[in-house]
Amino acid sequence: MAKLKRYIEEEFAFFVTTITKGRSPLFVDSKLCRILLVTIEYYKTVFDFQVYGYCLMPDHLHILLKPGGKFNLSFIMKMIKGSFARKVNRLSNKEGSIWQAGFYDEAVRSEKQLFNQIEYMHQNPVRANLAAVPEEYPFSSFGQYHGLSYSEGFILKVDPL
Repeated sequence: MAKLKRYIEEEFAFFVTTITKGRSPLFVDSKLCRILLVTIEYYKTVFDFQVYGYCLMPDHLHILLKPGGKFNLSFIMKMIKGSFARKVNRLSNKEGSIWQAGFYDEAVRSEKQLFNQIEYMHQNPVRANLAAVPEEYPFSSFGQYHGLSYSEGFILKVDPL
């Protein structure tokens, strides 16, 4: 069976969800959370894309990003996921994929949809009983939107809307 090509609309931001292989709860480890966020921040600079929000859950990542220059969404996600996997494998002396193949994405076509997706991400830890309120959860962009400060600061900086 031929692999379907991803249709990309360049002028839009994308709400992306990517899941760990077997839904392994890798991101209960705050060290791995920080490594992934640093990886995204690095590639954000290298590949010139914007991040409008994110939430890192135990077994998946939600990120709202807009590709900028000549690098498309598929390439950006491939680089982030691959780089992170290599780092984790090196740290744990393992091999193989740690992500499910591919990712889910939705083009964000309106301001209302953009804000709804950000709100959805920020409420996700509360719905999953990981925090009583969004501000208690350190691995999302909630604090940046609401002027909070955390002891570690913000590893992945969100871009202004």
